[in-house]
Amino acid sequence: MLGKRNAILNFTCMEMRDGEQPTSVNCSPQGLVKQVKMATKLTRIELAGENALERYDESAYAQVLEMSRSDFGNGLTAFTYLILNKRMFEGDNWHNLVVFVNNMSEGGRMIRLSEYDSTGSNLYVGFIHDRKMDIKKAVLV
Repeated sequence: MLGKRNAILNFTCMEMRDGEQPTSVNCSPQGLVKQVKMATKLTRIELAGENALERYDESAYAQVLEMSRSDFGNGLTAFTYLILNKRMFEGDNWHNLVVFVNNMSEGGRMIRLSEYDSTGSNLYVGFIHDRKMDIKKAVLV
């Protein structure tokens, strides 16, 4: 369904590690993300990611960077940082974010450039061409 519509799957938990979860919950966020990455690769769907928890530490940023690479399925097309608040700008939190953004731009998956970008920036703007949807058909389906 997503592939037919050229949609991007946005998945959470990118900063979570298995070893940080209580043993009683018997979960594997890393395994889940890897499964989703492989599924999107097999179905040729682009994958974007986001954080699930409010974290500003180097370990969480390193995990996002690791998950952004295409070692296990698709690399990330985009990353959305959720829960932006004033704590991000306090102490080492801001420094950690700056290092993370630099690492993502240098070592993460390079995204395609805007069709009208003449400056060589890494700004991505997606365009949908020739996608006219018949509303009556969409409602009936």
